[in-house]
Amino acid sequence: MDFQHPDDQIMSELIERQWTRHSIQSAIVNPAGKVICFGETTVSESHDPTAHAEINSIRKACTILEIAAFPKGYWLYSTFEPCPLCSSAAIWAGIDGIVYANNPDYRGNEPNWSFMSCKEVLAAGSSIHPVSLIQDFKIDDIKGYFIRHDV
Repeated sequence: MDFQHPDDQIMSELIERQWTRHSIQSAIVNPAGKVICFGETTVSESHDPTAHAEINSIRKACTILEIAAFPKGYWLYSTFEPCPLCSSAAIWAGIDGIVYANNPDYRGNEPNWSFMSCKEVLAAGSSIHPVSLIQDFKIDDIKGYFIRHDV
C-alpha cells in the first residue's frame, strides 16, 4: 500500500522545528513515508537569495540520493506556502506532491512577495510534471508563529 499524504507526524515535526529554530522548515519524504532530509531557510546566513527551505531540501535530498530528479513518489512538506521559485523547483525536480501548512494570509509583518500562488505555479507547470497539492495542512498549529514573528 502506498504511503498516504498528508502525514500529521511529519508536519508536526516541521512545525516544532519552526518554533524552535525560527526559520521556515521543509522536508523531502520518500514513497515509504520516510523523511529523507530536512531543510530550512538560510538566505541571510548564506547570502543566497535562493536558499529557501524548500530549495535547500531538494538540493540536500538530491545529493543524498545522488540524483538530479526524483523518481516517482517523493513529496515536499513545508511550514509555509512555497513561493513561485520553490514551486517551480518542485516541478523541475519531479516532486509528486507538496503539503504546506501556513499561507500568506498569516504572514505577520512579512511583505507578500508571492505574486503567484503555489497552486497557480503548479497548474501552469502541469504539462512539464504534474504535482499534487495539499494546502493549509495544520495551519492552526503554525499561523500564530508567523503572525508574531518575522521570518
